[in-house]
Amino acid sequence: MKKKVFGSLSAVVMAGTLVLSGCGNNSNSAAAVKEASPKELLKQSVASTMAATSYQMDSNFTLNELTVKMPASSADSASVDQVVSMLKGAEFNVNAIYQGDPMQMEMMMEVKLKGDMEMTIKLPIVMTKEKMYMKIPNIAILPLPQNLVGKFIEFDLKELAAEQGTEFNEAMLDPKKSQKLSADLSGAVLDSFDEGKYFKKVAVGEAGLPEGVKAEDVVRFEVTNDNVKDAITTLVNVALPKAIETLDTPEYREMLGLTEQDLKDAKSELSTTDNEEMSKDLDELKNYLTVNTFQIDSALNADKFPIHQKMTVDVDFKDPESDSSGKVSLTGSSTYSKVNEKQTFEIGIPTDTITLDELENMNY
Repeated sequence: MKKKVFGSLSAVVMAGTLVLSGCGNNSNSAAAVKEASPKELLKQSVASTMAATSYQMDSNFTLNELTVKMPASSADSASVDQVVSMLKGAEFNVNAIYQGDPMQMEMMMEVKLKGDMEMTIKLPIVMTKEKMYMKIPNIAILPLPQNLVGKFIEFDLKELAAEQGTEFNEAMLDPKKSQKLSADLSGAVLDSFDEGKYFKKVAVGEAGLPEGVKAEDVVRFEVTNDNVKDAITTLVNVALPKAIETLDTPEYREMLGLTEQDLKDAKSELSTTDNEEMSKDLDELKNYLTVNTFQIDSALNADKFPIHQKMTVDVDFKDPESDSSGKVSLTGSSTYSKVNEKQTFEIGIPTDTITLDELENMNY
C-alpha cells in the first residue's frame, strides 16, 4: 500500500514536470505584491502556473563531481569505480515544447556520458492526448537494423492500459488537472516549512541568472548542515501528512487510482512513526552526512511566474563502519520561454512509425 501511495506521488511529480507551465492573468499587480514575503512569492508563483496554455522549456542536470572512496579490499571497489567513472561529469538535458489545446508535447532528451565510455544518447519523444511516440535511438553499443533506426515506436496508451488489465486514466495526462494537483501539493509542502528557517529573497543581480532571464524577484529555499535534522523531521511529520490529506478527495483518488483505504493506511503509518527513535537517528546523521550546499532558487518575472529555477547540491558522506566516503556535487536548472505563445513544433506528429506489436514480432 505504501508503495502504491508514494508511487502515485512520484507519478504526480513526473506529470507535473511534463505539464508545469506558465503565467496567466494574475490578478495581483507587480506593485501590490512587491513587499510580499519569500513564501508568499512562491505561493503566487505556484498559482501563476495554473492558467498556461503553452511554453518552451530547457532543462539541464549536471553531475559536476562524484567521488567514492572504498577500502581496496572491498569486493565492490572495482565495479563502483567503473560506475563513478561513467557518471562523473554526466549531463542530462531536456528541451521541450508544449501546448495544451489540442494537447501536444515534444521533448528531446539527451544524456552525455563522460570518461572511458564517452557517448551521447538522444531520445526524441512526442506525446498527444492518447498516444506517445519514441524515436529508436542509434546507439553504437546497441546495433539495430538500419530499417529501424530513425523510426518512431507508436504507443497507443488506451491499448497499453487494456493489455495490462487497467482502464486508461485520461485524467493523469490532462494538463489542467495535473497542473491543479501539482499546485495543490506544492502549496501543502510550502506551508509545512518555516519561512524564517528555509526561505529568503536573493538580490536579482546576485543570483547568477542566465543571460536573457528577466526576473523581478528571486526566492531561495535552503537546507544547511544546521537545519537538515529539522528539515527531515518537518518532511516526515508535517509535509507528507499534508500531501496525503491533499490527495484525499474523490477527484484526486480517481485520478491516481487510489482508494480511501490506501490513504487511511498511509496516514496511519506516518502517525505511528517513532519520533524519539527518528530523532536519535537524525542526531547520528551528522556522523555520516555533511550538507555543504542545498539550494533551490526560483526567479520570478513580473507576473510571478518562475521563469528560471536552479538547484545546487553539494554533500559529503562517510560510513565509519565500512571506511568508505565520498562526495556528490550537482546542479540542475530549468528555463521557460514563449509562455502562452503560439508554438512551432520541430518534429510534429510522426508518420514514419512502427507499432509496439510490429516491433515485438520482428526478427532481428
